[in-house]
Amino acid sequence: MWIIIQKGGPVMWPLFMLSFIVMMFIVERFIFFLKEGRGHKPREVQKILSYVEKGKIEDAINTALRVKEDFVARTLYQGLVHRHQALSRALETQAYKELRRMKKYMSVLDTTITAAPLLGILGTILGIIGSFDALGSQGIGDPLGVTKGISEALITTAFGLIIAIGTLIPYNYFQSKFQRLTEELEGACSVLEFVMQKSSVAEVKGVTA
Repeated sequence: MWIIIQKGGPVMWPLFMLSFIVMMFIVERFIFFLKEGRGHKPREVQKILSYVEKGKIEDAINTALRVKEDFVARTLYQGLVHRHQALSRALETQAYKELRRMKKYMSVLDTTITAAPLLGILGTILGIIGSFDALGSQGIGDPLGVTKGISEALITTAFGLIIAIGTLIPYNYFQSKFQRLTEELEGACSVLEFVMQKSSVAEVKGVTA
């Protein structure tokens, strides 16, 4: 690796640092989504919504507290606790917090996919410039000076593409996980709002009757 960095020229240093940083973020995101998957309890979430539909709000709250490692249960809990003041607002606020946690570092990965090839192209341009300088000052009498610049150009381009491709695959995986979890969270919140609204309407009709 050290030899490649030396042969690639000065642009290889930011490329190497970028690859190291993005690798740490990828590992962190893998661990994060692994923990979220282990903590997710779809059956318990369905049980919470079932309790709400039956009017057993306290049982729903206690169930949500018992599975607080589940991001959907945490969101539903906030909505149920603040159901009399601002149900929708409480759900929206907690859902935003959960989604923000899931999207953490995603912008860094997205930027890396674009920045790495551009840095590689920059290294290519610098390498070609060096080749032309060597060709202009030494002529064709010293082919090593020319091939060194071309080698530098090819190494940085290849390394930049490797970083981009290596980041693109986990990024797409994280995006698909984020999309699926978002849809699940939004669906559960919508069901809770519908059931609570339905219960409120029923209570009003019961009072007016």
